[in-house]
Amino acid sequence: MSAAEVAPAPPGDDTARGPTRRFVTDFLTSRAPSLDPPKDAPRRSDSADELLILNYKLPCVAPHLWHRCERRYCADGGANRLFDDMPRLFPDHNPDVVRAAFVPDVIVGDLDSVRPEVLAYYRDGGARCVDLSADQDSTDLHKAMTHMVDSAWRVSQGTGNGLGRVIAGKGWLMEHRIFAVGALGGRFDQTMSSVSAAHEFGDAHVVLIGAHSMAFVVPARTRVTIVPDVDNEGPTCGLIPVCGAAETVRTSGLRWNLTGGGLEMGRLISTSNALDVVGTDGEVRIETDAPLLWTTDVSRMWSVEESPARLD
Repeated sequence: MSAAEVAPAPPGDDTARGPTRRFVTDFLTSRAPSLDPPKDAPRRSDSADELLILNYKLPCVAPHLWHRCERRYCADGGANRLFDDMPRLFPDHNPDVVRAAFVPDVIVGDLDSVRPEVLAYYRDGGARCVDLSADQDSTDLHKAMTHMVDSAWRVSQGTGNGLGRVIAGKGWLMEHRIFAVGALGGRFDQTMSSVSAAHEFGDAHVVLIGAHSMAFVVPARTRVTIVPDVDNEGPTCGLIPVCGAAETVRTSGLRWNLTGGGLEMGRLISTSNALDVVGTDGEVRIETDAPLLWTTDVSRMWSVEESPARLD
C-alpha cells in the first residue's frame, strides 16, 4: 500500500458516498535482507512512513521496511525482538554489527517488558525512551500508536517541505503509513488488539505485517483501489467484516467477487478468496458501506529453504 491518493467521487455515481483512495503495495521484496539500504530503495528523507516493531517474531521483510521508513519505533518488548531476532536475519554477520546497524529512534510503552540491558544498549546508541506507564488502561501497541499520532501531528504542523498535507480533522499526512511488524501470527488476543488498533487509527494507514499475512483496514464509504504486488503477495486474500456488518460490498479483481450483497460475522465472510487481476489492469476495486479488513498471503516472499531466518 503506497501513499493513498484521495480524489472526489465521479459525478453522478450514486454508489460513491465518499472519496476514492488508491493503495499500492510497494514495500514487499523477495530480496535477502541487507544491512545497508539498497541503491534503489526510497530515501528516508523522502518518506513519511514509520516502522513499529511489536513483541513477536520479526518477519523477513523487517530490514527492508527499516531502510525505507523515516522513523523507527519499538513498542516496549518489541525492543527485545529487535535485539534478539534481527541478528538471526543475518546469520553470516557478527550479531554486534547487526545490532549496531539497527538502533530504533524511539522505544515507547510501559517499559516493563524490555530487558534492562536491551534498554540500556539502545539508549546508549541514541534511542529515545518514552515511559507511558502512568496509563494502565491501554496496551503498549495502543500507547505506541497514540504517541506516533501525536508526533506526526507535530511534524505536519512544523514543516514547510510539503509534509503539511493532512487529513481534515486528523492531522495525518496523506503520504503517511505505519508498518506494524509482528502484528500478526502470535497470540489470538494480541492479533485482535492489532486489528482493533488498525481500525481505531485508520486514518494513519496502519499496515499489519506478519511472517505469513498482511492486513489493513479498508475504510467505509469509500471507493478503494488496491494494486497488489503479485510477485510477493497472494494469490490468497480475504475481506473480513471485523468492525461490524457491511450491508453492501462490491468488488472486482477477485476470483469470487462480491456484487452488492453483505458481509457479516456469523453469516458470510470472504475468506480463502484469491486475486484475479488479469482483467482489471492489475487492480482490486472495493466499494463498502462499512470498514473491512483486507488481508493477503505474503508467505511466499521466501520459501522455507530460501529464508535467511526461519524463526521457529
